[in-house]
Amino acid sequence: MKSLSIQTKTVVALVIMIALMAISRAQSPFSAAHMPDFTIPALFIAGVYFRQWIVPAILIVVAVAIDNFAIFYQGVSANCITPAYSILPLAYLAVYWGATKLDSLAIQNAKQFVNVVAVVVVFTVVEWFIATTSYYAFTTAPWADFGSYVARWAPMEMLAVLTWMAVVVVVFTINHYASLVRYFEPSKS
Repeated sequence: MKSLSIQTKTVVALVIMIALMAISRAQSPFSAAHMPDFTIPALFIAGVYFRQWIVPAILIVVAVAIDNFAIFYQGVSANCITPAYSILPLAYLAVYWGATKLDSLAIQNAKQFVNVVAVVVVFTVVEWFIATTSYYAFTTAPWADFGSYVARWAPMEMLAVLTWMAVVVVVFTINHYASLVRYFEPSKS
């Protein structure tokens, strides 16, 4: 019965994360609010709390499906869909793998705060550079423009992820101390 409970919790968490990804990634009634993409935060959460390979696989497949839906049915520009897009799942897996180094997203002491911040910042940067350099490697984008591209887009795009992660950490921390939802314990496997 316990494994059924764990599976139900995983499904509920996936539904919530996928809903946030869809709302923030595809054009939706909320897109006017310019919500940052929730894909990377979902992978951080999955890495900490869901160590089964199927969870990041589902999140990555859904992220690709949302992109394709937005491109084919919502008129979103397809300029990022190049052979480099095939590298994006590896960048996403780097985030998931980095998150497995954390025991929790609920901050309980200064050491844990530093660990969470370090992992989130490092693997957000790693993901962004993998995705961006693969785009330059697989397209005709001139490498001479790479530095100006990084200067223009990296701070804004990484700040979006870091903002989501700040919200996620605050929610998990409040939940830890207030015991609002006793739903997830960090996975030890």
